[in-house]
Amino acid sequence: MEYVLAVYRSRNVSIKAYNLLLRNGFTCALVSTPRAAGVGCGLSVKFARSDFDRVRNVLQSAETFAGFFLYRITYSGGTLTRL
Repeated sequence: MEYVLAVYRSRNVSIKAYNLLLRNGFTCALVSTPRAAGVGCGLSVKFARSDFDRVRNVLQSAETFAGFFLYRITYSGGTLTRL
C-alpha cells in the first residue's frame, strides 16, 4: 500500500490545503507528519498516489510548502521518499 503526503511548515496552511482538496472532490485526510520527513509543522495532507498529478496542480500555489513524500507500507514497516 502507498500514498502521498503533502507536507507544509504551517499547520494553518496544512488545514487550508486539506479543505481545498475536499472542495475539489478529492478523498484526503489530515495526518501527523512522519518524523522521517524531517520537515514540517506536524500536520500533512494524505491522499492517494493515483491522484498525485491532479493534486499537485491544485496545490501548486500554496505557501510554506515543504514537499511531497511517497509513503510505502511494507511488512517490515514504512518507507518515506521525497517526490
